[in-house]
Amino acid sequence: MIAEGENTSKTDGGLEEGESDGVSNEDQTQYQTEGGRSTSKRLSMQATTPPADVPGYRLERFLGSGAFGQVWVGRDLNTGRPVAIKFFLHRGGVNWSLLSHEVKNLVQLSSDRHIVQVLEVGWDSDPPYYVMELVTGGSLEEELTERGAMPVAESVQMFRKICIGLNHSHSKGVLHCDLKPANILLGEDHEPRLADFGQSRMTHDQSPSLGTLFYMAPEQADLESTPSSAWDVYAVGAIMYRMLTGGPPYREDSIIEQLDTAGSLPKRLQRYRESIQKASPPVRHIQRSGVDRELSRIVSCCLAANPEDRFTNVQEILDRLDRREEMRAKRPLMLLGILGPLLLLVATSIFAARTINRASEGTKQALRKEAFSSNQLAAKFAARTLESELERYFRLCRDEIDEPGFRASLAAALDDPAVSRNLKIIADQGTSERALKMVDTRDTLLDLPARVAMDQYLDERLKQYTRESEDSRIPRLATMFVTDRWGTIFSIAYDSPVARDQNSAGRNYAYRTYYHAQKNDLPKNTPIDSIQPLDHMHLSAAFQSTATGLWKVAISGPVYLSEDRSGEPDAVFVATVNLGDFELLQGDEGANQVAVLVEAREGKVRGTILQHPYLEARHRAGMRNAGDPYKVAADKMDDLLRGGDVDYQDPVAVAEDAQAYGGNWIAAMQPVAVPGEGKFGSGGDNQADLLVLVQYRLSKVFAPVGVMKQTLLWEGAAALLSILLVSGTLWIFVRRVDDERIHRGRRRDPDSPHVPATVREPAEGDTSKRAAGVDITETQQAPAQAD
Repeated sequence: MIAEGENTSKTDGGLEEGESDGVSNEDQTQYQTEGGRSTSKRLSMQATTPPADVPGYRLERFLGSGAFGQVWVGRDLNTGRPVAIKFFLHRGGVNWSLLSHEVKNLVQLSSDRHIVQVLEVGWDSDPPYYVMELVTGGSLEEELTERGAMPVAESVQMFRKICIGLNHSHSKGVLHCDLKPANILLGEDHEPRLADFGQSRMTHDQSPSLGTLFYMAPEQADLESTPSSAWDVYAVGAIMYRMLTGGPPYREDSIIEQLDTAGSLPKRLQRYRESIQKASPPVRHIQRSGVDRELSRIVSCCLAANPEDRFTNVQEILDRLDRREEMRAKRPLMLLGILGPLLLLVATSIFAARTINRASEGTKQALRKEAFSSNQLAAKFAARTLESELERYFRLCRDEIDEPGFRASLAAALDDPAVSRNLKIIADQGTSERALKMVDTRDTLLDLPARVAMDQYLDERLKQYTRESEDSRIPRLATMFVTDRWGTIFSIAYDSPVARDQNSAGRNYAYRTYYHAQKNDLPKNTPIDSIQPLDHMHLSAAFQSTATGLWKVAISGPVYLSEDRSGEPDAVFVATVNLGDFELLQGDEGANQVAVLVEAREGKVRGTILQHPYLEARHRAGMRNAGDPYKVAADKMDDLLRGGDVDYQDPVAVAEDAQAYGGNWIAAMQPVAVPGEGKFGSGGDNQADLLVLVQYRLSKVFAPVGVMKQTLLWEGAAALLSILLVSGTLWIFVRRVDDERIHRGRRRDPDSPHVPATVREPAEGDTSKRAAGVDITETQQAPAQAD
């Protein structure tokens, strides 16, 4: 049939468009000559009025054109039903015998709802035409191209309906011979309709008919072949395979390459035949989740390379589908028949275990809810505590910038002609990358007295923040340094001595976030004169130390030596802090409650664990934290930020000697706000790129439940044992009482014949009954015929 929006070009051959020798591909069955395509294009451009009037129908709009005619959408004037009307305008290249054959077959099959209906034929009109139902749902090929593999249940339903339509066609003696998703149209009700019977043959025909590659049975790919219902059985199996897996069977690059290099049509057909016959049977449908064994067998039987191994006809497929449904309907009863007695045997034990488990789970839920709420409060408290610590460091940097001694030393260093000259030479290199090559200039700069004096001042100031002290309120800094207005570090103090070649003084870092206050570092080849220094206090993104592997942050601020602050600053002051030095994050390794710092920036770094007691313990032991960073999974982060109660696994637990952090934890996450002047980070607000995660060991929460459950199990076992002992004792007692009663009766009447007490004469009218057996013979239900 005609699908709305479909190009309707067809020829009288069984070959596809786009194939140099005519062998078909998945999408189309015929090909057009260059002249035919030119004609189609011209017709498409000129189709403004219908070629003729069709009695009883109103032509409404042009739908498409092909090499030999046009298709118009019309409406039945009597019923109002939309239809498709195909006009044949160019008779020169049309094989009227084949077209008449196709239309005749369609008319013969139009009684089935799963085959497109021919409503009227105007074969003697000028131009000739025929009227068919308009199917507006597109083709199965279009749906599969858009959706890929379909759900198994939907695929089976579609497969059954296609088989019903195909079975009706076979019952009328018509073999389709070119069944594929493109030739199955879908109505608005999503019902499939078999279309395009241009390659169809009657069952008594002897002429060959080529189908579409990878939907065509191997024996069909022969110019001497005789039509057989096995062809359509293979094709419908290939369609089902496509619906289940997303692609047709045997369609592999190696086979396509063999076909492309075969040359002539007979050789290509031969290679196609041989490739399928030699290849291993397709198995992707068997591997599909939800495909049961019976369904996989049905598809495999349809796709057998040897036609003798396939179903004889489509009715056998329908019978097997019916049998599969019956088996699936009986499966619960069979399982119940097997499991029922077993369930009765263990009912008492299961009931007792379920009672204990329910009690345990109820207690667990209550404890977990309480622990989760407590953990959320702990995370909020930890975030606020960290914000307070950051506030201390911000005040520290502001105080250091405002120190008269700092400003005097800085002014003296920048006013020194030699220092200014060398800094200008470094900045004039254009980029930080090029500035690294100014080795001689850097060496000269490092030895200048004015710069050395600035180093000495920073060293003295840094000692206040590096010496050991029992007062945890004293901030601890890792480095303290100053850059010039172009981003070159000209003075720096380290908490531990470094070698001259590792000293950062004399190197330009204008691309760093602590200089320009953007979210991420810029490329090293960014022009220095295009980077603006920050104009406000800033907390940098976390960065990893190349020496220790620990993560740090930098707090930086502009330095103005004059009262006018409208222009660029004279320098940038920077202090760096090891994240592990924050009091909040100095936890004990293996503790039941741990505070962790997590990276919040979007991108590859999101979720990176910046500080953890495990990392700090390795640092204290003199081990470097190298290798790939540990990360919290993105979905876990999203759940935690939404306040969800999820089982959290510590990513650090996979590390060497980190088994103490294994198992499930309750976790809560809170963002950290940066204090200060309202312009921090890259977002223009006071939201830092840091998250505090507080995790509490779940086994610790559930420890009381384990004790309670153990007690209940022992009590339950003791109760069951008591019941068994009491029952056994009663049974023994009853047996003894019964034996004694019988024994006493024998002693009272020793001359009486021995008659078992359990034997009695039947009462009058007492008869024995047996139920009559009824045999149920399985019957096979024939598929219902469509309207």
